[in-house]
Amino acid sequence: MKLLFDCDGTILNSMHIWLEPIGKLLDHYNFKLTTEQKGQIESLSFLDTIRWLNKNVCPEKSEEDLINYFSDTISKAYKNSLMPKIGACEILRKLKNEGYDMCICSSTDKVHLENALNRLDLFNLFDFIQTPDSIGFKKNENGYWQNALDKYNIKAKDAVLFDDALYAIKAAKKLGIKTVGIKDFPYNQNEWEEIKKEADTTIDNIKDIDMEKIKNL
Repeated sequence: MKLLFDCDGTILNSMHIWLEPIGKLLDHYNFKLTTEQKGQIESLSFLDTIRWLNKNVCPEKSEEDLINYFSDTISKAYKNSLMPKIGACEILRKLKNEGYDMCICSSTDKVHLENALNRLDLFNLFDFIQTPDSIGFKKNENGYWQNALDKYNIKAKDAVLFDDALYAIKAAKKLGIKTVGIKDFPYNQNEWEEIKKEADTTIDNIKDIDMEKIKNL
């Protein structure tokens, strides 16, 4: 079984780096996201997120203005300060030592993930890092998940996704990938009940992964 891991909110305690500046921008324009729009934004690459906000929230600003608003804070955080979830490093190393093949399936630009995972000495645990900016598919598209399966040359039933986002769990399940929803409160609190319905199983933290139970899903 191949293990597919989201990063932000699953491995890294990092959702605030994205959501707080987006939240401030939305509040400034009194723009309320629907659940569908929230999932749409979360599936996008950094540049596509900028373009979505530019088109739908603040069309009078330029893309460059929005890039400058986000990029310096985000880049520095991944490079210097973002920390893993409690127990994340230990469980990932344990799974690797037990012989599991693992990869990252994220919406965050690859360079940021490489910076954080290298700093935390986790980079070499993963066979590859898959992101929209590196493969051309968004995380809510079938092609994104098929690309990961093709890299491993496996069928969907032989993969399991660990993710905190409802939209990602739904997208992976469409192809038949097993899914484990991970709690990341308060960021996915409003979606948690639906995540519990959609995912094959749920856990409170990445450190709670029990592969014996997951194999029997």
